[in-house]
Amino acid sequence: MSKMKYPSIVFVGTYPPRECGIATFTQDLLNSSIKYLGAGVVCKVAAMNVSPLDKHVYPPVVEWEIDQNNKKQHIDLAKTINSDPLYLGVIVEHEYGIYGGPDGENILYLIERLRKPVIVTLHTILPNPSNSMKQVTEKIVQAAHTLIVLTQNSKQVLERVYPMSVGKVHVIPHGVHPTLFSPPTRFKTKLKLTNRTVLTTFGLLSRGKGIEYVIRSLVPVVKKHPKVLYLVLGKTHPVVHRQEGESYRKELTQLVNRLHLKRHVKFYDQYLTLPELLEFLKATDIYISTSINPDQAVSGTLSYALGTGRAAVSTEFAQSREIITPQVGRLVPIKDHSSMSLAINDLLSDNPRLKRMHRAAYTLTRPMLWTTVASQYLKLLNQSIIPPLNFSHLANMTDNFGLFQFAKLSTPDPTFGYTIDDNSRALILASFYGKTKLAKIYLNYIKTCHIPDGSFVNYLSHPTRQPTSQNKTEDLTDANARTLWALSEFIVNINNHPDLISIAKDLFFNSWSSLNLGQHLRAKAIVIKALLLVQSEFPEIKVEINKKIDILVTDLTLAFTQNSTKPEWQWFDSSLKYNNAVIPESLILVAHSRLDSSLLDIAIKSLSFLIKTSFVNDYYQPIGNDGWYQQGGQLSLYDQQPEDPSSMILALKAAFMATKNEMYKNLASICFSWFLGNNSQQIPVYNFKTGGCYDGLTSSGVNLNQGAESLVSYLLSVMAITNFNLNENSAN
Repeated sequence: MSKMKYPSIVFVGTYPPRECGIATFTQDLLNSSIKYLGAGVVCKVAAMNVSPLDKHVYPPVVEWEIDQNNKKQHIDLAKTINSDPLYLGVIVEHEYGIYGGPDGENILYLIERLRKPVIVTLHTILPNPSNSMKQVTEKIVQAAHTLIVLTQNSKQVLERVYPMSVGKVHVIPHGVHPTLFSPPTRFKTKLKLTNRTVLTTFGLLSRGKGIEYVIRSLVPVVKKHPKVLYLVLGKTHPVVHRQEGESYRKELTQLVNRLHLKRHVKFYDQYLTLPELLEFLKATDIYISTSINPDQAVSGTLSYALGTGRAAVSTEFAQSREIITPQVGRLVPIKDHSSMSLAINDLLSDNPRLKRMHRAAYTLTRPMLWTTVASQYLKLLNQSIIPPLNFSHLANMTDNFGLFQFAKLSTPDPTFGYTIDDNSRALILASFYGKTKLAKIYLNYIKTCHIPDGSFVNYLSHPTRQPTSQNKTEDLTDANARTLWALSEFIVNINNHPDLISIAKDLFFNSWSSLNLGQHLRAKAIVIKALLLVQSEFPEIKVEINKKIDILVTDLTLAFTQNSTKPEWQWFDSSLKYNNAVIPESLILVAHSRLDSSLLDIAIKSLSFLIKTSFVNDYYQPIGNDGWYQQGGQLSLYDQQPEDPSSMILALKAAFMATKNEMYKNLASICFSWFLGNNSQQIPVYNFKTGGCYDGLTSSGVNLNQGAESLVSYLLSVMAITNFNLNENSAN
């Protein structure tokens, strides 16, 4: 019997028993991920070794051992992951020192070749990196689908130093272990520390720890609190040990003796297991975080100490400035032992307050539990995975005449018949993906809707297939504009059958000039898109087409000038409604094709306003159709429609092509993840089982019906998001 295979996630970094902070982080994240995922998904590790001489006895979860200096092993790992569809994605724990080459550049041989979603956790973010380090980091930022940093400060630094990271960066704090809160007394007894006031620092020992400043700070502390005992837990860092042996520990011991603190300082020269470490932390009264590097992004040791419910005195670095409040501890300047003395004495001077700090630290860190951290990582990974194309629901919703408008759940509802709006967008999809049978149906539907004056009716009934009364009571301008766009997309696709292209050309030629667009800004934008595509296909009317484009562009720019009189409202109208992004998209396309910088400036200003309005808390939030968003009013949050993220992705794609600004590409990925659950309700709008898309996101969840508009909006989004690189290459 063959062994059952399961989908897998690959974790890349160091891993225990290698003694390294990143190894511990990787292990904690992986173990929590396993608990979160259950038995259906396997977690595997590619563990980095310093050299082939490393002989770590790894657990079975380590599938690959990679020599950090062996480029071929990195390349081979990428090939293995790319070639197997069961590998869903890769999570890389990044620290410059654990990967080979200058500034750890060898990791690029792996991540630049991966064709699966890649999440990179950047554990170190320097505000002033060397040129070499900056070049390596830029390539990592570009290759990763998603970037994780552990503090808000790191996010700000990363986005300032590496602007191409904007839209990719998410803040997920360092995890802490689930443990019951308890006062120090119980564990002091167990560890034979009764009647001592315990201060603790733990971690692999190196000169950057700044332990000497804590030791100096103890001189005035022990005068006031003679029962103080400072525990320094941890072996010397293996890399440091190879370079200088135990010289730093000896220097610290000599300092202790010189200051007559032998009764007040104790070194534990061992690598503690997690249960041992947690016991020592629970026996602690004050944890001392000692980093002397102001640019250090995060300290896992500080996170673990707070997570057990212990007050902290910490030097000032990125994480400590964010997490150490007066309610849980004190901040002191780096290398300032006098200030550290004052802070320790302050906390020890009020025992009831210190106990309240313990409880406050424990409460503060409950959102940082490893289970929560792992779930955030895996949700981001899931949102980076573009589901395989599934046309089953599109086929299910289509009969031999056209695409039905509505569905009851996933079952087509013929009661309301068909629309040219839905069939037009479906024609674009069928044409792009080579679904000739479906394309013929949708094109014939458009042909049936064509009327002598050159326009199109929108609604046809079932089963009579006749125009309905809605065509007389509703404005069909947008639907007609979308039909021209669909015909233009079909015409320029050389893979379509020439006879079908001929039909599409006739329909377009007989319709493009007769459409009355009135004041319809979105319809004008859609027609601009259509005319830009086909201007070379109709040489006999190319001049007229360009004149029409000029007129429509003038209409849109005039609308922008008239309505964007205030800096906080840079838009073409006094309200934001549906399908907003198509307006700046159309102007970007014209500006890019004509190299018109002033027009591009208007287009980017309006798109930036829309981005600022629609992207919140690392997810996309479409304007709700229950009231929309009137200038000076309240933005409606619901109901959110799939057409909106589809429109935004197309606009961001156009902006990326015109500017090559990676921010737009990153925002497009966030926008697409709206369909997969990265939204205000944290619920997938795409139905992975049926291949359909729910009809909208409401305040109480999703609208479970899976109609045509939501379906084609989703599929158009897939088409756009998967073809960024294709279009980028063709433009170069």
